[in-house]
Amino acid sequence: MQVGLQQERALAQQSRTLQSLLDLKTAVQLKTTSASVIAGGASPEFRTMTIDKGTGDGLASDMAVLAPGGVVGRIIMPARRAAKVQLLIDRDAAAGAIVERSRAQGVVVGTGTDRFRLDHVPGAADIQVGDRVVTSGIEGIYPKGFLIGQIQSIDRQSGEFTNVVVDPAVQFSELETVLVVVTPTPGEAQ
Repeated sequence: MQVGLQQERALAQQSRTLQSLLDLKTAVQLKTTSASVIAGGASPEFRTMTIDKGTGDGLASDMAVLAPGGVVGRIIMPARRAAKVQLLIDRDAAAGAIVERSRAQGVVVGTGTDRFRLDHVPGAADIQVGDRVVTSGIEGIYPKGFLIGQIQSIDRQSGEFTNVVVDPAVQFSELETVLVVVTPTPGEAQ
């Protein structure tokens, strides 16, 4: 009975996860395809995961990967039946960003940890702890307006922002299924 109960709980959780993914797919005005996470990155130096779809499914490098919670990352190494995704928290990852409340712009940079850094924010910008940070779409990979995270702390010296820490909206270690945006972003050739 214990094994049966565990299986039922796992099935219920999978159903909730798939429903939230379906809700996201329905809400976005972009062509997307769902994929399952089949592996995590082996090195803490490079924050990646592998999904079960690849070039045979129409995927290509630099396609954005989303979850119901927000932005996950981008495809960096597509193969025929699978693709490696660079998570946005990877220390070599970045995305154009806007503070939702004030429209202040900056760049979210991965730190290799479970937090982001918001760089290049103008010194006169109106930002506060708790502000939501969303994609700006300026880099041509991530569609505009998707949640990245929330500002956790702000350090300011001599009128300049020296360290703005952002908590991710996505729990990267808990991802099981994702959506890959296959529609070109507005800046790309159709």
